[in-house]
Amino acid sequence: MQKIRVLFFSIFLVFAFVLFLHEGFTEDSRRWHLPEGARARLGKGSPTDVQFSPDGTQIAVASTIGIWLYDAQTDQETNLLTDHRRGIRSCAYSPDGTVLAGGGTDGTVLLWDVNTGQLVTTLKGHERWVITLAFSPDGKTLASGADYEDIVQLWDVATAQHRATFTGHTEGIRTVVFSPDGRTLASGSRDGTIRLWDVVTGEHNVILVGSQVLTVAFSPDGKTLVNGDRGNRIQLWDMDTRQPRWSFIEPTQIVSAVAFSPDGTLLASESENDAIRLSDADTGQQRAILTAHTRPIRSLVFSPDSRTLVSVSEDDTVRLWDVGIQRGPITVDSQLKATFHAYPTFVTALAFSSDGRTLVSGSEDGVLRLWNTDTAEQQGSVFVDDKRWVRAAAFLPDGGTFISAGYDGTVRFWNTTGEKRPPLALQDLFTVGTAFSPDGRILASENEHSTISLWDLTTGEHRAALEGHIHWVKVLAFSPDGKTLASGGGDSAILLWDVSTGQHRATLGKQDSTQGRRDDVYALAFSSDNKTLARGGAYGPIQLWDANTQQRLSTLRGHTGEVDALAFSPDGGTLASGSWDGTILLWDATAFLTDEPQDSPTAILKGHAGDVIHLVFSPDGGTLASGSSDGTILLWEITSVLTQTASDVNGDGIVNILDLTFVASSFGENSPDLNGDGVVNILDLVLVAQYITE
Repeated sequence: MQKIRVLFFSIFLVFAFVLFLHEGFTEDSRRWHLPEGARARLGKGSPTDVQFSPDGTQIAVASTIGIWLYDAQTDQETNLLTDHRRGIRSCAYSPDGTVLAGGGTDGTVLLWDVNTGQLVTTLKGHERWVITLAFSPDGKTLASGADYEDIVQLWDVATAQHRATFTGHTEGIRTVVFSPDGRTLASGSRDGTIRLWDVVTGEHNVILVGSQVLTVAFSPDGKTLVNGDRGNRIQLWDMDTRQPRWSFIEPTQIVSAVAFSPDGTLLASESENDAIRLSDADTGQQRAILTAHTRPIRSLVFSPDSRTLVSVSEDDTVRLWDVGIQRGPITVDSQLKATFHAYPTFVTALAFSSDGRTLVSGSEDGVLRLWNTDTAEQQGSVFVDDKRWVRAAAFLPDGGTFISAGYDGTVRFWNTTGEKRPPLALQDLFTVGTAFSPDGRILASENEHSTISLWDLTTGEHRAALEGHIHWVKVLAFSPDGKTLASGGGDSAILLWDVSTGQHRATLGKQDSTQGRRDDVYALAFSSDNKTLARGGAYGPIQLWDANTQQRLSTLRGHTGEVDALAFSPDGGTLASGSWDGTILLWDATAFLTDEPQDSPTAILKGHAGDVIHLVFSPDGGTLASGSSDGTILLWEITSVLTQTASDVNGDGIVNILDLTFVASSFGENSPDLNGDGVVNILDLVLVAQYITE
């Protein structure tokens, strides 16, 4: 009995100690609500929509990873609402500010409690992205619409039950909004119409716009409805007569965002050159032009006091504008107050420095960013290519220089203070397939003719043209010793090339020239000993090949989507795979010795809300960086991940107090030795307790 009391007292002390450590540190937003196994999040995801809380104290920014909440006074983030599974395309506050609705990329509508940050319920009624949401003025009803779906759904907020489906549109819904009195719901569609629905009966009238309707808004008094459309036109409609009051053509391609100020005096709309036009709401006279965005506007909203305008753009920034309180007859005093949430959509390149303390990332906005992997802070950024898309990035072996390749065919050399030597302008455009050799002396790139070019980065000369693929080339990978280049793409096969001679060495698999769906090659990775080549493709299973004998070794099945990323750990013991299904699987690479399928990964990492498109291990193998189309990079503690899996010592599928008891009762034995020091002791108990608290 005494031994049992001591045992449980030890467990209690360890558990309390680890819990104290866990709660004792203040985490910043880079570590908020991280998925299991991750230690930091770099980036916030691409912003898609924005709303002010009804009391004006909070700003909600919908993004590709969830909804970020900001303090409207300090512009600082205060919370992240996420479920790690889906991005959010639209958001809306309930009139009392207690509920925040988010439209999911999977067709769901999510309702969060604003005060607690807890997900209250998930509504399922759409198949496509929910791009528009609106609460009725009394807060009892929520309307939702999904892109490429021609229906509007109504939900009872209190019961989270479906109330009604409005049918009548013939193409996808782009926008919904309630009239101020709550009697009418306006919906705009790709079919070129605005439909005005009686909320009680479901009957509706039609306003024929002609071009695809992208956005609508009611004036505060409900007497006017404004719309923007794909015909770059803004129209104001009299709600009594249903006739146009006035309209004008914007010299831009589309008008996808409009908003009335709550005091009814201003109309904000998307204008030419990615600017925002402020007009007099009654006369249409221009009051001001707000310029700072570099791509089209996605969303506009005024603060409740009408003094601040917030804009979201496809340039992945959220900007706050002070539109002043003096409404003069000619212009509005306006200026940019703040810019936040400035992060790209796609991560297009990732590489660790030789010491593992710096990570460089490239993105679709043509910018390279340097990250401190210890603090997860951004150290700096450099602009690479005004034609967007950083195609590849790598650190040179000296650890202090990194190189990048942009879409425009230019290779640049950088250090932490800026460009180190003149760039190389190679006579090519770098498309999807681009890779640097391990020593940074050779660049391999695919051109539009399915030919691979090898470039000498010391001289800038073209070394060789590798011809053999019969369709486009998507992915290129050098072996760690730099002697072999593997290529794959639209013909389903892998071609191996001798880098020194440019000669074709072997073809792995059969080339497919059919016009139907092929098992295209999307990802390639060599093991650290150059012997094993992993291949990911369109159908999901991963193939392992012996690079020397060209024999198939194994097939790994576990992903439910296309595999876009592969990486071997430096010690060759682990293979990481990333997929369109949003998951990362870790595989035991020491078992790749048979042609029998292996269906059991050693760990499953879930945390990205988009496709996993880049994976790279740190030089010591302790960290895995994953880049996603959700606009974020996650840093995973591989040792911790594998330990967490091992922490289920009693094999019941969950880590809990029973596992603590099991470890404590095994003190002095050699199993379960979680930390690998040869004996079960208090250190193993700490590992299990820490996992439980996390």
